[in-house]
Amino acid sequence: MAQSTTDIHGPVAPGTGARLMALMGEFTAALEEWPGALWQLDEAALGEVVGGMLRMGARMENVAALATADALSRGTVANSTATGAPAWVARQAAGVDPVVVRRVGTVGVDCADPRNRVVAEALATGSASVPVAAAALREVPRILPQLPTAGRDDLLGRYLSLSDQGWRTLRELTTRILGQYAPQQLVRDEERQQECESVFWADLPNGLTRFVAELSSGHAAVVKHALRALSAPTPAPAPQESPTSAGARLETGTGALERDTRTPAKRRADALVRLVETSAGVLDGTSPRPVGEFGGTAKILVTMDYNTLYEGLRDAGRLGQHGSGEDGFAPTYLPGIGRTTDGDHLDAGTLRRLACDADLIPAVLGTESEPLDVGRAKRLFTGGLRTAIIHPDQHCTFPGCDRPPDWCDAHHVRPWWAGGETTLTNAALLCARHHTIVHRDLLTAQVTTTGVTWDLTPGLMPSRPGQRPAA
Repeated sequence: MAQSTTDIHGPVAPGTGARLMALMGEFTAALEEWPGALWQLDEAALGEVVGGMLRMGARMENVAALATADALSRGTVANSTATGAPAWVARQAAGVDPVVVRRVGTVGVDCADPRNRVVAEALATGSASVPVAAAALREVPRILPQLPTAGRDDLLGRYLSLSDQGWRTLRELTTRILGQYAPQQLVRDEERQQECESVFWADLPNGLTRFVAELSSGHAAVVKHALRALSAPTPAPAPQESPTSAGARLETGTGALERDTRTPAKRRADALVRLVETSAGVLDGTSPRPVGEFGGTAKILVTMDYNTLYEGLRDAGRLGQHGSGEDGFAPTYLPGIGRTTDGDHLDAGTLRRLACDADLIPAVLGTESEPLDVGRAKRLFTGGLRTAIIHPDQHCTFPGCDRPPDWCDAHHVRPWWAGGETTLTNAALLCARHHTIVHRDLLTAQVTTTGVTWDLTPGLMPSRPGQRPAA
C-alpha cells in the first residue's frame, strides 16, 4: 500500500490547503514582476534574491515530489491517461526542464513506497534535496549486499545526512565503501563498462559534426584529465606588450592581461583537436615525440597515511630500519580505490593498469593527511613539488572557488622578492582570476600542512623587496 505525506506529518488545521493554494497563486503572479523590479534593489538585496530564489526552488522541488507521492497513493496517476508518474508530472509542468520532471516523478514513486519513509521524511523536513534523495535511493541498493549487518534505513539516513555535499559526494561514498568491502566488484564494474564503450559521430545540417563518446570511469578519467589540463583559460598579453613583461606584471600585480574570450566548450574542443593532432603526428612519424607539456609518461600520486606505512613496514619486518614504537593505530585509508587530482575515484585494477607506464610519486601522509615527504620522478623536482601542493589544496584555494588544479598557478604566499621560499608552506593553488585578484589587492594567507586560509584584508602582502607583512 502506498504511503501518503499525511502518514508522515499528520493532518494540519482545516483550511490550510486552500490558504496555501491561494498563496501559491499570489507567489506565481509575483514572480512575473520580479525581473522588472530588480533594478530597484541594492547589491546586498540582489544577493538575497539569488540565494532566496534558489533555496525556494529546491524546497519547492521537495514538495512537488511529495505531492506526486500523494497522487500515487490516491490513485490519481493510475486513473489518468499518463503512462506513469514521470509522464503525469510532465503534464502538470509544461516547459519545465525534462531532467527535473523525471527526477521529481521518480523520487515521488519511491516516496510512495512505505519502505522509503526515511526519504519522504527528509524531503518533508527539508533536510535533503530531491537530487540527493535520488542518489541515495540509487546507491544504497548497490552497497547493501556488501554490508549484511547494516539496515537499509540506517544506510539511507547516512546518505541523506550528506545532503549539503551534493549527489556527487554520495556517488563517491559508494565507490569508497565498495573499495573497502568489495574491491573486486569495482574491477568487474569497470570491465563491464569498457565492454559497453562507444564513440560515434553524426554530420549536422549546419556543417558541424557531433561526436558522442560513452566511456568507462577509468577511461573517462584519463580523457577528462587531459582535456582539463589543456583547456584552462589562457589570458593574452595586451596589445604591443611582450609576453615577458606580461608575466612580470602578473607577479607584481600591476595591470591586467586580456581575458580568454573562448567559451569553456570551445576551449575543450581546442584541447581535443590539439591532443589528436599531436598524437597523429607522432604516430605518422611526421613530428618528433613531444616534450615539455606533452612529454613524459603519466604521473600517479599514490597516497597513504603514516599508520598504514608503519604497519606495512612492521609486517614486512623492516620497521627497525625506519624507527620503532610499541603503539600502533588501525589504518585510516580505504583500500581498493584511488583518487586522481581531478577528484575521480578509480578501482584498483584501473590503477594497476595506469601504473604500468607511469612515474610513481609516493606521498606519505601524517595523522591529519598532511604530506610528510614527497618522492620525485627524475628531472621533475618542480612537478613533484606541485604534486605535493595539489594534494592538500585539491583546487583553487580562494574562498568559494573550485577551479581544478590544472587551471591553477602555484602562488608564492610570501613573494619571492620579499624573501618567500619555494616550499610547501609558502604555496597555494590559485586560478588565473584569483591569482590576479590576490596580487591586485595584495592579499595574503596562512598556509599549514593541511590547508590554506585566506585573509581578505587588502594590503597585507608585501609589495616591494624587504617589506614585512602588515600587522
